Amino acid sequence: MNRDQHGAEGIIERGHMKTKLFNKTPIQLAIAGVIFSSLTSSVAYANATVEDSELETITVTANRFATSVDDSLATQVVITRADIERIQPKSVLDMLSTVSGLDISTNGGRGQTSSVYMRGANAGHTLVLLNGVRISSASLGSTNIQNIAPELVERIEIVKGPRAALWGSDAIGGVIQIFTRKLESGEHFVSANFGSEGYQMVNAGVGIKHGDGFTSISLNHEESDGFDVKDDTETDDDGYSYNSLAINGQQQVNDALALSWLAQIDQGDTEYDSSFGANESEVNNHVWQVSAAYQWQLSDIKNNTQFSFGQNRTSNISHGNGTSRNEGSQFDTRRNQYSIINNSEITTDFQVNLGAELYQEELKGSSVYSESERDITGVFAHGIYKLDALTFELATRYDDVEGIDSETTFNSSIGYQVTDSTKISFSAGTGFKAPTFNDLYYPLQWRYIGNTSLVSETSQSNEFNVKSNFDNVSIAFNLYQTDIENLIDWSGSDKDGNVTPINVDDVETQGAELGLNYQGFGGEHQFNISYIETEDASTGNQLGRRSKNHISYQFDTEIENVDVYAELQYKGKRFDYLWGGEVVTLDSYSLVNLGASYPLTSKFKVQVKVNNAFDENYQTSDGYFTQERVAYIGFTYQN
Repeated sequence: MNRDQHGAEGIIERGHMKTKLFNKTPIQLAIAGVIFSSLTSSVAYANATVEDSELETITVTANRFATSVDDSLATQVVITRADIERIQPKSVLDMLSTVSGLDISTNGGRGQTSSVYMRGANAGHTLVLLNGVRISSASLGSTNIQNIAPELVERIEIVKGPRAALWGSDAIGGVIQIFTRKLESGEHFVSANFGSEGYQMVNAGVGIKHGDGFTSISLNHEESDGFDVKDDTETDDDGYSYNSLAINGQQQVNDALALSWLAQIDQGDTEYDSSFGANESEVNNHVWQVSAAYQWQLSDIKNNTQFSFGQNRTSNISHGNGTSRNEGSQFDTRRNQYSIINNSEITTDFQVNLGAELYQEELKGSSVYSESERDITGVFAHGIYKLDALTFELATRYDDVEGIDSETTFNSSIGYQVTDSTKISFSAGTGFKAPTFNDLYYPLQWRYIGNTSLVSETSQSNEFNVKSNFDNVSIAFNLYQTDIENLIDWSGSDKDGNVTPINVDDVETQGAELGLNYQGFGGEHQFNISYIETEDASTGNQLGRRSKNHISYQFDTEIENVDVYAELQYKGKRFDYLWGGEVVTLDSYSLVNLGASYPLTSKFKVQVKVNNAFDENYQTSDGYFTQERVAYIGFTYQN
């Protein structure tokens, strides 16, 4: 294991929350919201909760059954396939970067270590799913989603706030679920992209019909020479190469029974800078799942029961720079996942969701852990009831984590339809995150060692929302507060002076989000602004790698049959906490990204994209460079 990339940073998350924060009252945050409103009254947008005004957007992540995004009381963002084609992202992080309340840090470019912080919580406090399957590392606890190719993605659902009562551990800050593309029978596409730094990408997909079903197969290859991500070690470019295969299919057996299946394989080779030891990493991620959905009726109650069995496997090998592949550090984690969920539509205004899940986690590698297997079991109940203008939602869940403890969590919400165009809601919920294998059982290396006495991190959250939809304007405002107890921080020491994780004092995060969407003045305008208060009480500084102020603006229009896209991102200053206690300030920055798409025929189009158009020099993690101005050109054929 390489210390620079896969050592200390492969054990824990740097910049962990440490102590209790300064209190900001709801009044102060409300004032902030008013300020936001006054600053943006002449602007327009809202990617915060409203996506496609022309079509009803159906989501599943917030409630674990299909529901309209407008009917859900959860705060959620949906990034559609149309959004992906407009943005032309080169990684999933590009798609998440404009979402309010999300901070992203990277140790360099594509393929390097990355973290997503939702609403100020730690990176491991966001649950990441691929078509319903957990894809986080069982050893580290966080998820490096850069390995997933955007061209294989159909949509992304982002649910903000705790959702542990439905999904179990990790969902303290929220949930990100990525859905891969489904190509109907006869549908196919081929595309290629080329750009700066030797960037090349080719992908293709096809939908195959079989009886009353179909199977979608998509392939992607991507490579780049990369750039030098760190100048104080090796002075070479840090390139990467990725290959991906996604299979997604379903079969209607009869009117009541449907089968579905999915498989995704992501393989990558990444170079990184190291002052010693390995400087190359091989990653192999395998995800598969089979499920059966059965519709049945008991009296007047309509039921849909779904059985699922799947697995997520993550393998990483570090080598190079004098370290052979056989001598390199290796980690292999896998998680078997079993679930049964039944949705009952008791009436058109009353639905009940019941479920049970089992996760079997296993860790293997070149390092020997004292414990390398555990089971996590969970059962939950969830109901939604509508009474005239009121909507009530209640969920509760019990999870038992082998060898640690058990947790009971809940979510409750009430929404009121004030007018046909305006809805207000209030939500309260709890969450937890179980300690990872590294937290508990990490074997002594580089004076780091796990702590078997840890208990789970727990949270309590409250949120107030206002959503309004008019003819050409949509507005969303969110006010939230989260208290986290027993936070796991690698700041303790054992009797021998080795660094070890401990449960530390309570932490509080508070924030506000405002989104506006306006269609007019020559196109569609999208604007988001957020403020997050996550201070270290001992220093008064913001917690590591998280900024207080986020602003994004997107503009989309058509000029002479050319679709034009422009994007502005502003992130306020942030702090990074180095080993030894040193605090480094990372300056605020603004990024401008530009894109255009021109249809040569009804099926063939050409696209151009410029990222960081003004060549902004900035860092999201101390000592690691970010990408300079880059340009791409792409060609797509789709029937």
